[in-house]
Amino acid sequence: MTYKSKIKEPLYEMDEQYRRLLELSPVAIGAQANGKIVFINTAGTRLLGAANPEQLLGRPLTDFLHPDYQDTVKGNFQQLINDGIEVSPFEAKLIRIDGTDVYVEIASNHFIHHNNHTIQFTLYEITSRKEMEELFFQSRQDWEETFHTITDMITVHDKDFNIIYANKAAKKILKLPVLGGNKVHKCFKYYHGAKCPPDGCPSCDCLKTGIPTNFEIFEPHLKMIIEIRAMPRFDRNNQLIGLIHIARDVTERKRAEEAIQKAKDELEMRVEERTSELRIINEQLKEEINERKTAVEALQKSETKYRNLSQEFDTLLNGIPDNLIQLSPDLKMMWANKAAAAIFGKDVSELNGQYCYSRCCNIFSPCENCPTMRSFNSGKEETAEITTSEGRIWDIRAFPIKDGNGRVKSVIELARDITEKVNLQAGSTRTRHLASLGELAAGVAHEINNPINNIINYAQILIDEFKEEDRDDEIARRIIKDSDRIATIVRSLLSFARIRKEEKSFIYLHEIISDMLSLTSAQIRKDGINFKVNIPSKLIKIPVHPQQIQQVFLNIISNSRFALNQKYPGTHENKILEITYEETTLNNDPYVRIIFSDRGSGISSDIIDKVINPFFSTKPNRIGTGLGLSISHGIISEHGGKLMINSVEGEFTIITIDLPATIDEEI
Repeated sequence: MTYKSKIKEPLYEMDEQYRRLLELSPVAIGAQANGKIVFINTAGTRLLGAANPEQLLGRPLTDFLHPDYQDTVKGNFQQLINDGIEVSPFEAKLIRIDGTDVYVEIASNHFIHHNNHTIQFTLYEITSRKEMEELFFQSRQDWEETFHTITDMITVHDKDFNIIYANKAAKKILKLPVLGGNKVHKCFKYYHGAKCPPDGCPSCDCLKTGIPTNFEIFEPHLKMIIEIRAMPRFDRNNQLIGLIHIARDVTERKRAEEAIQKAKDELEMRVEERTSELRIINEQLKEEINERKTAVEALQKSETKYRNLSQEFDTLLNGIPDNLIQLSPDLKMMWANKAAAAIFGKDVSELNGQYCYSRCCNIFSPCENCPTMRSFNSGKEETAEITTSEGRIWDIRAFPIKDGNGRVKSVIELARDITEKVNLQAGSTRTRHLASLGELAAGVAHEINNPINNIINYAQILIDEFKEEDRDDEIARRIIKDSDRIATIVRSLLSFARIRKEEKSFIYLHEIISDMLSLTSAQIRKDGINFKVNIPSKLIKIPVHPQQIQQVFLNIISNSRFALNQKYPGTHENKILEITYEETTLNNDPYVRIIFSDRGSGISSDIIDKVINPFFSTKPNRIGTGLGLSISHGIISEHGGKLMINSVEGEFTIITIDLPATIDEEI
């Protein structure tokens, strides 16, 4: 064997090993000579989207470069060939055979192969890194925008009391200069106008102990009362490096609290005065009860006195300002009091035999939802609100009169014109409503509770006497039960009256929904309800009192839970409560529509127009007071919105709430 053959064989083996390493390399490696690809490994073939290397060999690398990067790559490769200067790795975008883009980092070197200038290039795919960099940049932009949107003063301090970063609110209120550089800006100078930290500063303690702190302080330098929260900052090694200082101007809130306390003191004084008056009235009421008892005993003994009482009763009916009409089964008037006759402009005798719908509503057939017709059919007391063609609103109550066989022979209709009342309620503000209801609650508590206590006591006396005489005490016990019901309603009314008016603020809708879910999700899961919530995909601001709107949402969810549990006591695939939203416009103004839908027991069409009336409830006694939807309707109306109810009994209930909104941007 010659010397050349001994050298050639190892060199051949090394060349084969080198080629094998290139083929097995996970990094795309290739070579270009005379401007054309002469070698590309498997990873490079896969990176460029080719089925095999033959699709790439003989083509320039620039064929696969995005036009924005072709000149850069050509220039770098030419610089390697001409000057032999090493070029640092650089980024470029490749266009694969299937047309898709991929970012790469190109490293290259120059060598002579078979007397040809050859460029070896290495392609590292960096698409994921580029996407992460873009995501990081966007996240930082979002954080910066959120940070500077917050209206509270936020400053970041180091351990030496220097302010190193601040949001726009802090810069404006504290009148901070431009931060950065070598100049220091001590926090105590701008917060307190002092040359050193004040004694007992809780924020200073936070810097020493690393324990968060919250406190309120009046700061003369800023001429405001501020609520401060100081939170420590730690590095990766859990070493204290400073703190985050959040300050909020609560001057107006403190003033409002003082005003509320003053109003509370005045209310307590008025209640005390009213209590003294009620004691006197209570004594008078006792005397009246004794007089009525004597009158009843006298009526039982004397037919003459009974006739006199009947005459007095007739006088009383004529003295009632509300319209009283006795109607026959064909809705003809049999009797009317003077108030009804005055409304029709006729004498009482002229009304006999007239159809009520002809005189009342000037129509030729009975009104829709006529309570009198319903009372004839059901044999029970029925109510309805009727709107006439003149736009007047009447509260109609129908009371059946039965014969000895239990058949309804006539109906007494009590009609009251509530047009003015409805208009006043619709036009009143929330503040006036709360003030009026607060005064009413105080009066109700003493006007009703004391007599109710007396009624309960008298009923208990009857129970005790019945026990001694071995008689049935069921009626007396019902008196106590219903009296307790009245007391519960009074407590609910008093609870409602304690609501205080605050200034509205712009709150993100998803924050109110999130707070509501944190309060109700556990109970909903416990009930086995399939809960579906569509969280808004946009930043939607609504000008509201957040606690009041949350109260409305919680009340609606509570009603839905009750309806679902009534229909499905256990778990069921149709036991569904869903909350969705949509954007809408009313009178060319942007609104947000929140929709609560459940597949519960639903609401009867006979009562759906009454459910927002105060004290009207579909729930059993001792479960509901009938104030929830009435309060919710008032709150939504006060916010310039609408609350609508659609329901089919036994099928579903949908409650829709429209509120004014401002839609900012995508979350």
